Amino acid sequence: MTDRRGTKKSAPKLPSGREVMKRRAPKDLSFQPSKFESDPKKAYSFNQLAEIGAITLKWNQIEGHIDFIGSHILFAKTPFWLKLAVDGAIGTNAKLRLLQQCSANSTLLDEQAKQCIHDCFSEVAQCRMYRNAIIHHHIFDHEKGIGSYIDESNSSFQIIVSLEALQILFKVMCAILDEIREIDLLFRIETDAQRPGRLNADTHQFEPFSDDVLRLEIIPDQTKRILKLQETRRALQKLPTFPDAAQIRAFNYRVREDG
Repeated sequence: MTDRRGTKKSAPKLPSGREVMKRRAPKDLSFQPSKFESDPKKAYSFNQLAEIGAITLKWNQIEGHIDFIGSHILFAKTPFWLKLAVDGAIGTNAKLRLLQQCSANSTLLDEQAKQCIHDCFSEVAQCRMYRNAIIHHHIFDHEKGIGSYIDESNSSFQIIVSLEALQILFKVMCAILDEIREIDLLFRIETDAQRPGRLNADTHQFEPFSDDVLRLEIIPDQTKRILKLQETRRALQKLPTFPDAAQIRAFNYRVREDG
């Protein structure tokens, strides 16, 4: 494919028909809806609008707890707060990367605990992408439950906003928040913001656990709780593919056949 100057151009990216929840907008006009509805209260049911509101508020809780975890590492050996001081306000993805650095440089957390944190934060970033698409989308094909939006890279995408998809996403976000609350304790232990311990029966004084007890008992036990929560999340109903996925695959096949 070339432009008018004869310069070779790459073919536009097309949806494959296998995308979950989000995809690039199809270029072909045959995928345009037969009719448009601009009024949200006519396009979407009350339950759809309620789920969109619930997703928005649930994300605020997730984001707030990410910030809360960051507050534990004010004096830890991590660039988190230095980065905040230099750059000012940073986005959630940047905060997640800095917390991942804190985890990677840990002196107490084992590899399984670090992997739990990584898995959870990967899901948080995914949910952020879906949440941004949902709250910024425009009504596209309300009968199929498809919205359109422009992402942060100024690219055109579509997002599924059917009631089923919204309900599943909300449940996933609830599960992720449960994980984050447990991961919070791992960061507290690592940064010494809240070191677990026990009350001495003789002196009646609180005695923090040693590093060895934390490494061999407390952190593995806490990691098991997080793994159980992650198993529960993975067992939830999966987010859907697009309702016209079969048409997209058939269209792509015809395009390839036509050369």
